[in-house]
Amino acid sequence: MDLKYPRGVKDLMPNEAISKEELVEKVKAVFTLFGFYPIDTPVFESLDVLFAKNAIGEEDKLIYKIQDSNLGLRYDHTVSLARFFAMHNDVQLPFKRYIIDKIWRREEPQKMRYREVIQADIDILGGNQFHANAEVIAATAAALSALGIKYEIHINDRRILDKFIKSIGIDTDADDSMPMKIMHIIDKNDKLDGDKISDLLNNLGLGDEKVNQIMEFIGLQSGNNEKLNYLRGILKQEDQQVIKEIEDLLNELEYYGFSSEPIIDFSIVRGLDYYTSLIFEFKLSDKSSKSSIAAGGRYDNLISVYSSKSMPAVGASIGISRVMDYLKCHESKKLTNSVIYIAYINEGNYAYAVKAAGMLREAGIATDLNISDKNLSNQMRHASMLNFRLAAIIGDNEQAAGEVTLRDFASGDEKKVKLEYLVSEVKNRLTA
Repeated sequence: MDLKYPRGVKDLMPNEAISKEELVEKVKAVFTLFGFYPIDTPVFESLDVLFAKNAIGEEDKLIYKIQDSNLGLRYDHTVSLARFFAMHNDVQLPFKRYIIDKIWRREEPQKMRYREVIQADIDILGGNQFHANAEVIAATAAALSALGIKYEIHINDRRILDKFIKSIGIDTDADDSMPMKIMHIIDKNDKLDGDKISDLLNNLGLGDEKVNQIMEFIGLQSGNNEKLNYLRGILKQEDQQVIKEIEDLLNELEYYGFSSEPIIDFSIVRGLDYYTSLIFEFKLSDKSSKSSIAAGGRYDNLISVYSSKSMPAVGASIGISRVMDYLKCHESKKLTNSVIYIAYINEGNYAYAVKAAGMLREAGIATDLNISDKNLSNQMRHASMLNFRLAAIIGDNEQAAGEVTLRDFASGDEKKVKLEYLVSEVKNRLTA
């Protein structure tokens, strides 16, 4: 049988799966430090929820529908959160949750883009929106730092793009969906080059002059102050509140002590229609990919899609699958979580070997016990190939003396250790 992956998914080998678990635990630890707590929602939702009032816009064509049902796999964690909150009236506000789990998107697979991905999400519902914005961005930044990733924070506001589009004379009265159509095209800038973006904008019938104005706007490379001054020059007086909100966010983020100032970036759009104002992306500092490694924004109207109540909300998502690609987890040499392998020469040593393994496990030391019929040489080869740090060898002589022979694969040395001292000896080796 010719076995193949479905497109856009992959198996994780033990070294990759171990790396994934380690990354997830680091992210979870940071989210916990910032006061977020977990919830768990189903991997599928009703299509009524997923498609409600066009919440995610044109992206809804990428939802996997479950045949012969009114169900679909979740496209992201945010819609599920909105449904969750609408159904549960007893949660305390502000509500700070995290979830780290899989989502599914029926998009075209490419580098760092899969159809099944792991996302780590944090969200704050309620509270002071400006403090919540800063807290979500800071927690995301801290999680990426914990993973050893150097990043740039790019921020924008959906309202700026909307007001700019109107300021250059694009007729939104004739087609009130035109701003969103333009934003959907701009959002493709991490997949397409500038010429292709221009072509797509021209296909909307905007004309060369307005397309050039849009391309110039989203390509501005000046500093934050210059960009804010530019906005002051083109926005109406009643529209300039958004400028103050960006300034206030930049000031609040300074309290968190980022090593570099966030970048105002008018090309940041985010493709999901539920974003209402602030949007942001975390880009890799080394520019090895145009895709974001994490992103988010405010979605103040999404809760009201599923409930009569309205609730301000902001969230962020870290693409764990993208992080794994970037960190080259497939190259990891860690093939087991265990640090010591218990080998024994014959079946008469098995009960003694189980006792030794039990002592180590009870002390919290991850221990693998031989369960094969391999001879000692092959057991040692197995332990070496899985990159164990240590091996405890047990034969008739060791058993009679109440000892094990402890082999250190890093140094190659062996040492006889009394069984009662095995735990302390292993701990000393691991901390040396």
